[in-house]
Amino acid sequence: MKYLFSIIILLFIATSCEDVVDVDLNNEAPRLIVDALIRIDTTQNLTDATIKVSLSSSFFGAIEPASIENLELRKEDDGSTVPYEPIPGSPGMYRPFSTTTSPVSDNKIVTNWLVDDSEFLLYVTYQDQLYLARTSFAPSSPIDSVTQGDGGLFDEDDKEVIVAFTDIEAQENYYLFDFGFNEFLPTEDRFYEGQQFEFSYFYDAEDTGIATGDEVNISILGATEDFFNYMNGLVEQSQQGDNGPFQTPTATVRGNFLNVTDIDNIDQFDNVNRPDAFILGYFSLSQEFTTSFVIEE
Repeated sequence: MKYLFSIIILLFIATSCEDVVDVDLNNEAPRLIVDALIRIDTTQNLTDATIKVSLSSSFFGAIEPASIENLELRKEDDGSTVPYEPIPGSPGMYRPFSTTTSPVSDNKIVTNWLVDDSEFLLYVTYQDQLYLARTSFAPSSPIDSVTQGDGGLFDEDDKEVIVAFTDIEAQENYYLFDFGFNEFLPTEDRFYEGQQFEFSYFYDAEDTGIATGDEVNISILGATEDFFNYMNGLVEQSQQGDNGPFQTPTATVRGNFLNVTDIDNIDQFDNVNRPDAFILGYFSLSQEFTTSFVIEE
């Protein structure tokens, strides 16, 4: 699915008279975008926790890499921190770096540090403003099977895959499927709590260019309820556009970053009195399971 932006200019010509129609493109001031979805494979000792920052643009402009003053990840329980640095030669990309106390090796975070029950805080300093996002580790469940179905949803060239997984028992769970090609599907266990759930997903052949023999990676990620709601809104607004749901949608979908520059107590902050004091993007710590699948004819 793609964005379809159409600006229709109707020219009415009658008796040497022209009416000009002005179209308001709602050119909002640029905002910082922080893509801090950290995918965690709990079977690995180290986790790649690279974070991307960029700057939104006007209606027709391109999204550009951004530069920030500071980026830091902190565990609330014990106050331990992971500082970040720019990646040389990769504008807008930031990676963890080692200090004498940070749980970092080879610019990756020690996985065990990320998967406990603590709250985690991500601090971003941009143009002398301090932004903060809060989250906790979201567990996921392995994919039981992926098989290919018989047909397409609207086009016979579309490819159907049938995915099955078993929900984690005795707790309320939210998941995010990543089907590649910047296509995502949020789901919750309201109707399949503790059971195996099977569903079909259809790849649009025209949008994705998918063809027989292609190998695709399908992932399931854990999500908090807030991240589930955010992705629902983002996928709906983006309609799975060319740049994916982590880019700027037509209508602004707010993530979990708030401006806390002048707030003394981070446990009681909000931006009710400053509704425009926010940046875009989301911070999530999501357990991930991935399986590969080859498209058959």
